[in-house]
Amino acid sequence: MDERKLEEMYQLVRENNAMLRSQRRSAFIHSVITFVWWVVLLVVVPAVSWLYLEPYLTAAQAQYRAVQETGASLQSEAKNIESQVSGIWDLLRDFGIQP
Repeated sequence: MDERKLEEMYQLVRENNAMLRSQRRSAFIHSVITFVWWVVLLVVVPAVSWLYLEPYLTAAQAQYRAVQETGASLQSEAKNIESQVSGIWDLLRDFGIQP
C-alpha cells in the first residue's frame, strides 16, 4: 500500500473512533437521564403529592370521624327518646288512656 492510502485509512479509523466514542457517550448520558427521570416519576412526584395532599387528607379524616361520632350520638339519643316515649305510653295506660 502506498503511503497516501495508508494515511487516508488512518484518518477514517480516527473519525470512526471519534464517532463511536460520541455515540457511546450519548448513550451513557441518555441512560443517566432516563434513570433520573424514572426516579423523579416514582419517588419525587408521589412524595411531593403526599406532602401537598396530607393536610387535606388529615382534615377529611377528622371530618369523617366527627360524622361517625355524631351518628353514634344520634343513635343513642334516638334510643333515649324511644325509651322516654315508651315510658309515656306506659304512664298513659296506667291512667286508662288508650293511645
